[in-house]
Amino acid sequence: MYSIVFSIKKGLMAEGYHLVVRIFLYYPPIFFPHFGVWITPEFLDKQGIKIIILSPIGLFLLWFWFQTGYTIADNLLIIRYGPFKKNIQIDEIHSLRETKNPFSAPALSMDKLELSFTKFDMVAISPKNKNEFVQQLLKQNPRIKIDKDFQTRKEN
Repeated sequence: MYSIVFSIKKGLMAEGYHLVVRIFLYYPPIFFPHFGVWITPEFLDKQGIKIIILSPIGLFLLWFWFQTGYTIADNLLIIRYGPFKKNIQIDEIHSLRETKNPFSAPALSMDKLELSFTKFDMVAISPKNKNEFVQQLLKQNPRIKIDKDFQTRKEN
């Protein structure tokens, strides 16, 4: 069985800002409940209750962060993001283009590839090495139409 695992591009988090973002956005509600403005009803004003409520939410978000990835194996593109898994037949992919649409998933970066497959389905992903990823897809399905802007930039 032949498979290739691609790492994902995580946008600003992968560029060294993750520690600062974690310190100022994730930790204050848990460790510093009186720091800043946390709008909660009065019965939730106890630190223990906030930890009980916010910890599962934080763990769920971390699950998405660390379990997002793409694998090409046996003419199949396997997309994993948190508890979800999507399998796409590479033969069904008919076009590919770059996008910066912030509302598509399962990509953790704004620099994404949008894959169109079957008749009306679309998914946006953010592999770290887009050129290698596209080459692997084209090896298995040379009929994939690639956006001309992506081809031009790839040649430069």
